[in-house]
Amino acid sequence: MAPGGALGAQAKAMEGVKLGLKALQEALPSIPIGSELHQSLLKAVGDIGKHIDQGGPGDQSGMMQQLVQMARSAQGAPPQAAAMQRAFPTAPPPGGGGAPPPPAPPMGA
Repeated sequence: MAPGGALGAQAKAMEGVKLGLKALQEALPSIPIGSELHQSLLKAVGDIGKHIDQGGPGDQSGMMQQLVQMARSAQGAPPQAAAMQRAFPTAPPPGGGGAPPPPAPPMGA
């Protein structure tokens, strides 16, 4: 096998790893914070992310690393994280927005 072929295979493998890492990173916010699975995902994403080339146009790994760091800091404060989840639920409430605004007062009042 020519040396260039090995480099091509390595580049293809790295793209696969990046794709897998992206999938893990996208799933992370949907996993309950503080759960055993969430902790394992954080560790895996952090460990793998250290080996991925960062930089270049369109590379979002820096942003993903920030998300991982934010999630880790949220682990240290579960009550605050639970409050944030209650304050900003991921799904909209059933039935729409809420009560309609009150009617405007009559003109000239």
